[in-house]
Amino acid sequence: MSKPATFRLPVSAVFVRAAALAAACWVVASPALAGDYRVDIRGNVGFNVIGGGLAGVPAGTPVLMRFELNSTSFLNSASFPTRGYAIELNTFSLTVGSLSIPIISPQPGNTPAYFVLRNNDPAVDGFFLSRGTDLPSPLSVNIPGLVPVHELNFSLAYSVGNVLSSLNIANAVGTYGLQNLGSFNWSLGRFGNAGAEFEPSSITISAVPEPATAALLALGGLAVWLQAARRRQG
Repeated sequence: MSKPATFRLPVSAVFVRAAALAAACWVVASPALAGDYRVDIRGNVGFNVIGGGLAGVPAGTPVLMRFELNSTSFLNSASFPTRGYAIELNTFSLTVGSLSIPIISPQPGNTPAYFVLRNNDPAVDGFFLSRGTDLPSPLSVNIPGLVPVHELNFSLAYSVGNVLSSLNIANAVGTYGLQNLGSFNWSLGRFGNAGAEFEPSSITISAVPEPATAALLALGGLAVWLQAARRRQG
């Protein structure tokens, strides 16, 4: 008995359909690119006495805080060499082990949340979170299993003034470790009292691919797939 005929689309037709699928996927995925720079702050639990979903989370548990920001949305301090970039709250995530701690969006009073760069302030560089640009101030988060709003604090200062070259986020792209670290405060708590403290290990600032760049990357992957398809049909 002869085998039934196998129907195969021409490679050109495969390309059209795959390109259309890639375009559709891009349209769906593109809103996630809310900012053009991403910040990844990694570390570990130093101590923790908070309940709810954090109850029993031991020291040494990995912590990751991640968010995106837009380089054109910033506010310069009128008093200090600092610049705050508005955090896109819909991109914010804080995970302690497997627990996700959501940020309150919008923040109370509808105030912006800033990721602030310090450059030679004075003779000190660093980063902090704030609702302003002059000094660190806590952002509001919800800890699963607990009703009260908690305060998220983050500040990291180096004891030298040559870590950053300017207040331009584009010039701050890179990974920063603990060398020349002077002080830090990365914690969760209430009323200024820390119930959990995290020890930072690195902070990475990276550029998020623009839509055109991401589309080119997708097309590059599609070209590789088409070459494989031609070999199979040949």
